[in-house]
Amino acid sequence: GSQSSELNNPFSFSFDHSGNMFVTDQSNHRIQKFQYVEESCMNTSSLVQTVYASELATSSSTYFDVEYGPSSYYDAMQMNVRTSGFYTFIGKSNMNIIGRIYKDDFNPSNPAENELPPNANLCNKNQFRLTDGLEASITYILIVTTFSSNVTGTFSIFISGPDNVHLKNISYPSAIETTFSGTVQSKYILQLTTNSQTYSRECGISDYYYQTIRVNVEKTEDYTLIIFSEMTDLYGYIYKNDFNPMDPFENRLSKDYRASSDQGYKLIANLHTGITYILVVTTRYPNETGNFSIKAAGRNNITLNSYIGIKWIVPVQPDG
Repeated sequence: GSQSSELNNPFSFSFDHSGNMFVTDQSNHRIQKFQYVEESCMNTSSLVQTVYASELATSSSTYFDVEYGPSSYYDAMQMNVRTSGFYTFIGKSNMNIIGRIYKDDFNPSNPAENELPPNANLCNKNQFRLTDGLEASITYILIVTTFSSNVTGTFSIFISGPDNVHLKNISYPSAIETTFSGTVQSKYILQLTTNSQTYSRECGISDYYYQTIRVNVEKTEDYTLIIFSEMTDLYGYIYKNDFNPMDPFENRLSKDYRASSDQGYKLIANLHTGITYILVVTTRYPNETGNFSIKAAGRNNITLNSYIGIKWIVPVQPDG
């Protein structure tokens, strides 16, 4: 069009040092200037706004997240909306904070469970912005935490949307962490050596060193186990009742894991009280050796103990 706010056959554009954009409006025989306006996390088009203020303190609950490193303090808010629609959440703090939204429930030992698909933007320093579609019939949990561990301070949440959001602070327990390593368990060094037992992890190759750890839990729920090591490409498998190195698929649980060279090899499993599980730690390639440690987390206690099971007997090929 020919109005001052319209373009007709734009041909090219350029920017000045202030960020203003100049567009060649070819059919109107003019150059249009579009002034740069700095984006602010506080600019929303919604009509109704809810404000919430809280803090993270040393008394706050902690959760376990391999993605961002060691445990961090967090604050949990239950949210209910009267009107379905898109809502924008803006967090402001002197801390470097993260915001996450969960549907129905939040598991501090498995923070990826029930999380809504991330739709976040880091705005100015120490701010976050989330926009999600919320339904009136569903309960949501907003979690505010920090990028770094053991950080405390105050924060504010500004929520904009088609209606008010009812927020209620709720208490979740801290994830209980158990560390199992050679320094803690001096009688049971966690390492793979040339004296370790071997088995055939795949392809009939019998030279994969492994170590077994017995796992028992206090309550049936999801638990997270992470194996840390300077060795690359560690593998972990969980077995129900026992591990048979001559049949490594027998009793093996279906696994939900994410391997990370920086943060360890992560397994998530639903473990039941009254059942003994066996964690097998091995390597991607045969004949690899080195030390490792294990960290486990859940809403309740998880016990890790040394275990020596059935030994793999390498079959001897007959002569001739």
